[in-house]
Amino acid sequence: MTRRRKRQPASNGTMDRKRLGLPAILSPRLAPTTPLFGIARGDAALLLALIAAAGTVSLLLGQDANWDLQNYHYYIAWAWWNGRTFTQDIAAAQVQTFHNPLLDLPFFAMVAAQWPPRLISFVLAIPAAFTAFFAYKLVLLLFRDLPRRQRAVAMACSLAVGMTSAMGIGALGNTMNEWPLAALIVLALWMIASAAVVSGDGKLPRRVLLLAGAIIGAACGAKLSAATFAAGLCGSLLLRGPYSSRDSRVRFTEAAWFALGVLAGMAITLGPWAYTLWTHFDNPIFPYANQWFRSPWWPHEAVPMPHPYGPQSLGEWTSFPFELWGARLYAVAEVSYRDARFPLLYALALAAAVVGLVRLRRDSRVPSFARGVGAAWRIVGLFVIVSFVLWTGVYSIYRYLLPLDVLTGALIVGLLLTLFPPRLAMPAAAVAAIALVATTRYADWGHVAFGDRWFEIRVPPVEHGALVLITTGEAVSYFLPFLPPESRFVAGRNTANLDPSRATLLADRVREVVREHRGPLYQLTYPLTEGTDVLALHGLGRWTASCAVVVTNMPNSPLELCRLVRDPGPR
Repeated sequence: MTRRRKRQPASNGTMDRKRLGLPAILSPRLAPTTPLFGIARGDAALLLALIAAAGTVSLLLGQDANWDLQNYHYYIAWAWWNGRTFTQDIAAAQVQTFHNPLLDLPFFAMVAAQWPPRLISFVLAIPAAFTAFFAYKLVLLLFRDLPRRQRAVAMACSLAVGMTSAMGIGALGNTMNEWPLAALIVLALWMIASAAVVSGDGKLPRRVLLLAGAIIGAACGAKLSAATFAAGLCGSLLLRGPYSSRDSRVRFTEAAWFALGVLAGMAITLGPWAYTLWTHFDNPIFPYANQWFRSPWWPHEAVPMPHPYGPQSLGEWTSFPFELWGARLYAVAEVSYRDARFPLLYALALAAAVVGLVRLRRDSRVPSFARGVGAAWRIVGLFVIVSFVLWTGVYSIYRYLLPLDVLTGALIVGLLLTLFPPRLAMPAAAVAAIALVATTRYADWGHVAFGDRWFEIRVPPVEHGALVLITTGEAVSYFLPFLPPESRFVAGRNTANLDPSRATLLADRVREVVREHRGPLYQLTYPLTEGTDVLALHGLGRWTASCAVVVTNMPNSPLELCRLVRDPGPR
C-alpha cells in the first residue's frame, strides 16, 4: 500500500518574503510587521557576530599603515574640515588632494578625537560585517530551492569563499574604503535579485530600482571606482531577458529607472564636491579626464597611471582571469598575493558553457530564467560578467574588484550544481572552499604595531607663518596636520605638480606663492635630501644647520624638515 503524501499548500509571495527575510519595500503589506530590510532578531544576532568576527580579525592584522593613508586618507578630510583644500594649501596630498573626502571623514574624526588605535581598527572593519550580512541574504535567496542540508552546505561554502579573498582580508580594517563600497553594492544587488524572485510578472518594481540605484549611486559618488558596478548592474537589467520586442522595452525602462536612482545617489554624495571642483578648476572630477574637460590648471591629458595595469592585448584578455591567481607585481596590484577564486570560476564557467551547448544540441528548448530564483541567478551572473569586463578595461586594479570577490563563492557553487548532480556537487563545493581558503595569501599594504595613538609623531619647532614646500612624490601628508595650523603646505613636486616648470595654472600658482611668501620657508621631503633640484628652480637652498630628521611610526619615515633660505650662501 502506497502512502499518499500530504498535499502542501501553494507557496505565495508573502510566505516567501517572510521565510527569506526579503526587503519589506518589495511588499507594502508587510511594512507594519517587518523592518525595512528584514532585520529580525536572528538577523541582528548574526550581524553582531559578524561585526565581532571582522573586528577581531582586524585587530590580529595590526594597525593599518598603507601608502594611501600616509598620502591622503587622513590629510584630505582634515584639510576639508579646516577649510584649507582650495585656499591655504596647494595639492599637498598630490593628485589625491582632490578626491572626495566623504568616506575618510569617520577615520579623521576618530583619530582627531584620539580614540585608541585598536578601537579605530575595530570600527573600520564593521563595513565588512555588513557586506557579509547582505551576502548571506543573497545566497539564502539563490539557494532557496535546495533541500535544507544541501542549502546549508552551499551557503557555508559560498560565504567562506566570498569573504576570505586575498583582497578582502587585506583590506579589512584599513582606510582604502573598499569594504564600505562593497556593502552598498551587495545590498543593491540583493534588493534587485529579491525583487526578481517575488515578482510574479517578471517586472521589477520602480521603487526598488530607484532605491537600489540610489544606494549604488551613493557608492559611486563617494568613490568613482564603484561606477563600473553601477554600469554592470544596469547592464544586467538590460540583458536579463526575455528578448522579445515588448520585453526589451520593459527591460530598457527598468534600466532607465535604475540609472535615474544612480544619478540621484551620486548627486547626494558627489554633487557638492564636484560643484566645488568645477568652480575652482573648471573640471568636476579634477584632475581626471582633463583631456576632455581641458582645465587650464592641468595639462590637457589624462592623469598618468603609475603602471600599465591589466591586459594589453587580445590574447592577454582571454587568459586574464587565470592571471589573477597571483599576477606579477603591478599587473593588478601593488603588493604580492595569491588567490585562485577567479581562475577557478573562469574554468568552471568555460566548462559550463561547453556543457550547456551540448545539452542545447540534444534539446533545442531554451530553459526560462525569467521567473523565480532563475531570474535572480541571471541578474547576479550578468552583473559579474559585465562588471568584470568593465573593470578590466577601465582599472584592472584588483582591490577595486572586491564586490565581485564576495560573489565568487556563490557562483562557484552554482556552477558546480550546473555541472554535477547535488550529491556530487556539494562535496566538490566543500573541497573547493577548503582549497581556496587554504591556498590564499592575503594582500598586505602595510601594518604597524598598535601604540597609544594612531600617529606617533614628535614635531620639531617650526616658526610662525611658515610655508612648507613638499618636494617628493612619496606619501608625507600625514605629517602636515601636526604642524602649526597657520602654516601653508605647497606642492613643490609631486604627482599633482609633476613638472614644476610646465605651463599650467597649478604650477604657476605654486611659483607665485613661493615667490611672494615673506615668512619662513621649509622643505619637507622623503627620503632624506630628496628634491634639491626643485629648490634650485625656486631660487632656494637648504640651511643644513636647521634640518630636522622626524621619526614617526609610519613606514614612510624618517621625514626631513629643513629650513630654507632664498639666496643661499656659505653657513
